[in-house]
Amino acid sequence: MTAVGVPGTTDTRPLVAVVCSVPLLGEAMGSALEFAEVRAFSARGGDIGGLLRWLHPDAVIVDSEAGAAEATAFAIEHDLPVLHISVRDRELRLFRGGEWELIGNGEGPTPESIRNVVAGSLFARGGR
Repeated sequence: MTAVGVPGTTDTRPLVAVVCSVPLLGEAMGSALEFAEVRAFSARGGDIGGLLRWLHPDAVIVDSEAGAAEATAFAIEHDLPVLHISVRDRELRLFRGGEWELIGNGEGPTPESIRNVVAGSLFARGGR
């Protein structure tokens, strides 16, 4: 017998690490990313790179410049996407393939746009 969501079992959903200064963001990501296993962590603890090394996520979401910088260093080594949600600037930036891309729809970071970017980053076929 296997249990769902227990470490060591075979949950096929991708793991998305949300490292945020705003706790509500972590909760919102859990709702918006229903296709993924979402784990939220406070950015206050520091050492985001160390956390990600132990966690081995498939994608990372951050909400600060400092968090984006630390997550980018990890992402370069492990070839995974990082989404930076800047609530204050109302921007989404995606790091993948070694570069940052500004994602814009004119409405700022909505749950739907975040879901679409993360899903596309994880599941897209044939590149961008």
